[in-house]
Amino acid sequence: MDLARGSHGDGDADRLAKRLLKPCDSLVTFLDHPDVPYENNHAERRIRPAVVIRKNTQSNRSDKGAQTQSILRSIYRTLKLRLLDPVATAASTLRTYLTTGQLPPLPVQSVADG
Repeated sequence: MDLARGSHGDGDADRLAKRLLKPCDSLVTFLDHPDVPYENNHAERRIRPAVVIRKNTQSNRSDKGAQTQSILRSIYRTLKLRLLDPVATAASTLRTYLTTGQLPPLPVQSVADG
């Protein structure tokens, strides 16, 4: 990444080059490891539903609302990725918590219904 180390005579270009120095070793990982994608479309698709919800609800009304939404969204996506029903799992978790005062451990994975 010699390009990032040089001076370019332009303040904006120099700032960009400086920002590229920190992650420069990982920027081209995909060249050495064919299993690593060269783009982040997978991650972008994962966060898209949250972005659409935020847009449709005209953002959050407070920092606490934004934090609550991000936590609930994270829990929802984690449960979905583990092939669990988020609503049923949340309901079961709340029942256990109200009965025992403790949260149950997060289930590892469910067998897909078929």
